[in-house]
Amino acid sequence: MATKAVDMWVDEKQYYHHDSNTCDEGQVCRHYTEVVWRNSVFLGCTRVQCNNGRYVVSSNYVPPGNFIGQTPY
Repeated sequence: MATKAVDMWVDEKQYYHHDSNTCDEGQVCRHYTEVVWRNSVFLGCTRVQCNNGRYVVSSNYVPPGNFIGQTPY
């Protein structure tokens, strides 16, 4: 389950443009940029099953990334 979530986050790379530090309009890239953030060295993830049977996966990075005006690498 965690692998699938991370794979989905990394798949956002196709929408990210490092040269301009932007994401294609209407797409999400912030999961991808956090996964590859250069200063993050620790990662904690959790998975919770909702009442409808679906799962939510959340991760925290230390130190965190995705600072406005900075690129991930």
